[in-house]
Amino acid sequence: MPTVATAGFAAALISLGLVVIGAAAQVSAHQQARVAADLAAVAAAHAHARGENTCAVAGQVAGHNGAALSGCVVTGADVTITARIGRREVSSTAGPV
Repeated sequence: MPTVATAGFAAALISLGLVVIGAAAQVSAHQQARVAADLAAVAAAHAHARGENTCAVAGQVAGHNGAALSGCVVTGADVTITARIGRREVSSTAGPV
């Protein structure tokens, strides 16, 4: 009987470990998407101020940071970028100070 209880306890610990690993992966993807969106927004705002192709620069910077560009909106001098990694999507806005 102790073997059955031990196996049940081990299965519970493994299940808990998998849940923790899954949650950590989601948090990591969110943080990576946040960084990619922030960097892409700053680069895009700089490109916009210089008269360059804003969304192309944003897409390039997002790609270099492991994200896909899923949105690029220019409103006046501000640029709002949405970056996606996996199922996590994060938006960031940048403009002149």
